[in-house]
Amino acid sequence: MPNRDLDTLYQLPLGEFTEARNALAKTAGAKGAAIKALEKPTAAVWAVNQLYWRERRAYDKLIRTSERVRAAHAQMLKGKKIDLRTLELQHGAAVKDAAEHVRVMLARAGDPATPATMKSVVDTLQALPGGGEPGRLTKALAPIGFGAFGALMKGAASSRALAEIVTFAPPKPKPDEVAEAAKRADEVAKARLRELDARAKKTAAWLAAARAKLDRAEKIRAAAEAAFQGTVADAKRLAADVAQLEGAARALDRERSDLARR
Repeated sequence: MPNRDLDTLYQLPLGEFTEARNALAKTAGAKGAAIKALEKPTAAVWAVNQLYWRERRAYDKLIRTSERVRAAHAQMLKGKKIDLRTLELQHGAAVKDAAEHVRVMLARAGDPATPATMKSVVDTLQALPGGGEPGRLTKALAPIGFGAFGALMKGAASSRALAEIVTFAPPKPKPDEVAEAAKRADEVAKARLRELDARAKKTAAWLAAARAKLDRAEKIRAAAEAAFQGTVADAKRLAADVAQLEGAARALDRERSDLARR
């Protein structure tokens, strides 16, 4: 089965994947069963695959910056001093740029790109390269942290893929890449500040409205308590009047009975 047939399969709209996979399996001969068993990607993974097929420049930049960070970690484990912060800043900017491309592709495909979907997208982007053939991922990936990377090195030092990462010499960041990464970080910070300002204004408005409602409720409660106390006083006065009238009625009854006997 030519690789281009599988490549085409993973470039199709997600809704067409299953039908196209089954049709391809029928014509694949001995490889049909393996193709039929290919898992349909999630929306997040499908979109990351499309980044490889349709936005190769952003994808390659992401992979390049990821390899630099991994190589830097490898060199640090050997005791070398590396400017890791700059490399991670570049990688973070590449992840953000790639995620924006993915968000656009999801929107064009009619997917709402929910927070859960975008989290899966970002996790997978941060974990690249890895997980299988580029453009043919079937499952979301989990980012590898520094500690996990160190453990991976100790446990699989003979791995060819790991050796390629370890022997990779991180190139000196270009001035324009550093400037771009700094600019991107500044934009992210400003956007976050604007978001926080807007939320603070809304919170202040909600707080003012809540306080106004509380003041009205306190006034109503105070008025109700005053009315209740007035009602209690009236009830006591009326009880005293009733007791006095009942006493007068009994006296009249006794006097009437005495007159009747005479």
